[in-house]
Order: sequence, then C-alpha cells, then structure tokens
Amino acid sequence: MPVRFVFRWISLLALISGLLLNAPVIVVAQSTYQSVVVTDDSGAQTRFAAPPQRVVSLNTGHTETVFALGAGDRLVAVDSYSNYPSAAQQVQPRLNTYPTVSVETIVSLKPDLVLALVEKDDLLNELRQQGVPVLKFFPKDFETTTEEIATLARVLGVAERGQFIAGEMRARRDTVVQAVADAPRPKLFYEMDASDQTKPFAAGPNGFYGQLVDLAGAANIYADVPGDFAQVSAESVVARGPDLIVLADAYSPYNPQTPAMVAARPGWSQVTAVQSGAVYAVQEELFASPSPRLADGLETLAYLVHPDRFAASGGPHLSPIDGVRPYCAPGQMPAFSFGFAVLSETLGTSMGEPTECAHAEVASGDTYQQTTKGVAIYRRADDARVL
Repeated sequence: MPVRFVFRWISLLALISGLLLNAPVIVVAQSTYQSVVVTDDSGAQTRFAAPPQRVVSLNTGHTETVFALGAGDRLVAVDSYSNYPSAAQQVQPRLNTYPTVSVETIVSLKPDLVLALVEKDDLLNELRQQGVPVLKFFPKDFETTTEEIATLARVLGVAERGQFIAGEMRARRDTVVQAVADAPRPKLFYEMDASDQTKPFAAGPNGFYGQLVDLAGAANIYADVPGDFAQVSAESVVARGPDLIVLADAYSPYNPQTPAMVAARPGWSQVTAVQSGAVYAVQEELFASPSPRLADGLETLAYLVHPDRFAASGGPHLSPIDGVRPYCAPGQMPAFSFGFAVLSETLGTSMGEPTECAHAEVASGDTYQQTTKGVAIYRRADDARVL
C-alpha cells in the first residue's frame, strides 16, 4: 500500500478514535473560534486567530473583568493594585505600573494579550513594536464599559459569558434610571481627591463618576466644567451648597478623607450636606473601574441619593466581599462585632453596607467601622452611637 494511503488511514482512525473517546473540549473550542478583529481605544486594530492563553492585565478593572469572564487562570501577570477577586492577589508577578511599567518584563512573559488603560499610547506602541498584542480599553461611560466587556469576552473565546454580563449590567442600570426618573434631583458634590483640602478634585459631567451621578438621579454641582474632572476651590464647593457629598477618596492611600474631616474644613459646616449628615465615604473602585462591579457602584450611589426609592429592595446589591479588608483578621469578613451589634440595632440600615471589619481603639475603647455611608462609631465611655 502506498505510504500516502497509510497516513490517510492513520489520520482517519485517529479522528474516529477521538470522536469515540470524547475529544478534549479545548480542541472543540479552538476549532469553533472565529477570528476576532478589534479596534481599541487607541485606534489600533488587532486580529486574534485564537483565544489568548497568556494575558497580562495592567489595570485592576480589567483584571476583575478577566476573572468575571472565567478566564482568570490565563493571567500571567497583573498590576500591583489588582486585589479583586481574592484570587487576583495570588497572580504573580505583580507589576509596578507607576510611573510606567517595564516593557522588558512584559515581553519576557511572552503574553499573547496585554490589557491596558492608560492616557498616553507610548507604552502600548513600544509593546506592539516588540510584537506583543495589546488592547487599550479606556471606556468613558457605562454603556461603553458594557460593550468593551463583551468585546473582551469575544477575544477570549467566551462570547456568551460576556453578553450575559453586559446584559445584566444594562438591566440593572435601566432599573435604577426608571426608579429615579420622577424623583427630585438633589445637588451632589463628588470628591475625587482632597490631598489639598483647599483645592479638591471634583467629578465633572463625563467619565464614569460624573455620568453615574446623573444616572443615580442627582445634579452634579460641577456639571459645567469642561473635562471629566477639575480641581476646584473649597470656597466654590461651599458656595454651590451641595445636598450630598460623596467621598471617593475615603480609601485613598494618601490623605484619605472622612465625613468628620469634611465637617472640620473651614466654612464647610454651613453646607447642607454637612448639616444633615449626608457626607458618604465610599469605595472608589466601584465608581471608576471598567468592570462588572460598575453596576454595584451605580446602585450604591442611587441608594445614597434616593434611599426611599430602593427601600423595598433592601438597597444596593453589592458583589460578595472578597479578600482581606482593612482591620480584618485572616478569613474574617466585614461584620458588626466588638460591640457593633448594639450600634447596628440602633442605627439599622442607616449605617449602610459595612466595608471593613470593626476595630477598637485601644486608648479610648471606642469602636469604629467604615460603611458605605461613612464611619460609624460606638463611644464606649458614654454608650453613644454615631454615624
């Protein structure tokens, strides 16, 4: 028998054996993967002939999304701030991205996809010159975020999962918008950074944060600034008289702010939000990250603005708290403890969602706990509970 026929028979037998023995799913997945062409937010076009298997994420939001899409095991490196979900903390190496990241380090990892969110494209162009496929996903609003999550899912070969997540996010957004459609729109100041309390950075009308303010049913007091954000004067904040203040810098590694610190700023005691206690410390990552948890941020903000419109549903539906939070013992999750059972019973839902484990201050015996609405304090000396 000619040699060529021998090889044909061997190939045919191998194919039949594979079918009978249920060939591995990965073979089927690769055979059904259709080439994906993506034009990213840098304007560059990239073609993927197969699902990337070695992914580097240079942004926490992109890391979250890869895990949400069920592809976390493909990550071969993440940025040093990626900490959600908890599995992201185990990915090594963890790359320092400020002020820039080492191109040589990334190339040495032999990635077939790098995910980035950067203002300038210099780094991306260097990587592309080295033959590394790069996607810059830098969405500026809620809808584009859902679209780019779905696009990344197609690139990774999990299109159905991406469509599901994007659809769920849009449905949650639409529910919020409908709930606040006819509600009054209180004035809101969204503080991004107040390292200099005399000149805080405020959210403008665009970007994640600014658009969320509008979707949540509030009126941004700085809707007139030209960009996504602006550095404003403390005097102008007081003059514009916000009804609510949202502190997205409450967990900042540098000069984190608290409701008490806001109240102590010169002249701020006359602001309506301060007088009514409507100064809320929140987790900035929920409001400014291009990940599925952006829907959590929108629901949280809408609940703070219009709690009456969401009382029946029990408030925002936050994703399960994952990983170690400040002041938590290993394996411990945020909960009312160390005397906070009493505080919880007194303040009830007005405390908001706990975002860290309660902890006691040794000198005074007071107990503190950060919540989505600020810092709740149980003063042991006089049995007082304050928020």
